[in-house]
Amino acid sequence: MKAIKLTLTSLFLVMGGAASAFGPEPETKISTETVFGKVLRDDSKRPLQNVTVTAILLNKKEKYTLTNNEGEFGIDELKPGMYRFIFEKDGYRKVVRDKVNITLNESIELNIEMEYIEYSLVPSPFHFFLLDTP
Repeated sequence: MKAIKLTLTSLFLVMGGAASAFGPEPETKISTETVFGKVLRDDSKRPLQNVTVTAILLNKKEKYTLTNNEGEFGIDELKPGMYRFIFEKDGYRKVVRDKVNITLNESIELNIEMEYIEYSLVPSPFHFFLLDTP
């Protein structure tokens, strides 16, 4: 019985040594989930650069990026899950895309149009209220 155990142990050691002679096992590559797209101005359809794109998973900011001069963006290496994407730029109405489901080995394209907010300076009623000071 000891001879069988010794033979099996030797066999496993030899097989382990043979496996290491061929080099280490190849690493399992972690899949890269990507969200990409383009951000445009809604009225002119022109690309918007420097828009902040934020990916949020479970109320925690995972990653963010800025759009390039062509309005393009890409965020990769996202964990699978349900995301909220927020697009923000000063002078534009914030855009939120909820329930974007990221799954393994999948790329998602999000093309967004942002509305320009025109500010007009209108005096408030308090501007016309004068205090009588002695």
